[in-house]
Amino acid sequence: MDAPDVARHLNSFAMIFGRCVWIPPSPKAALAALSLFYGIGINTQPDIVAAEATIVGQYIAAGKSQSDADKEVAWLNACFATYEVPPENQNHPTESALRGQLRARKPFGE
Repeated sequence: MDAPDVARHLNSFAMIFGRCVWIPPSPKAALAALSLFYGIGINTQPDIVAAEATIVGQYIAAGKSQSDADKEVAWLNACFATYEVPPENQNHPTESALRGQLRARKPFGE
């Protein structure tokens, strides 16, 4: 990294997705990535494409080529895949299963 590149990264923030640390090219890209990662407002494939396009556009606005921006989004998607969902969050329990879990718990203080 040359000095201007280092200065640009030092005036930024990092985000952790899965096992990766990502420095977004802009706050707009950061919000789009959060939406993708958490599924906020992402309901269909066109929503995914639009969020990824936002991130690509922000990389291009920051001076990267289309090809490099596409590679950054592919890298980010690979990072999303490294996140391991905790077992308790993998499936939403049915209401009856949830009641059974609540009954199986000991009261606080025992």
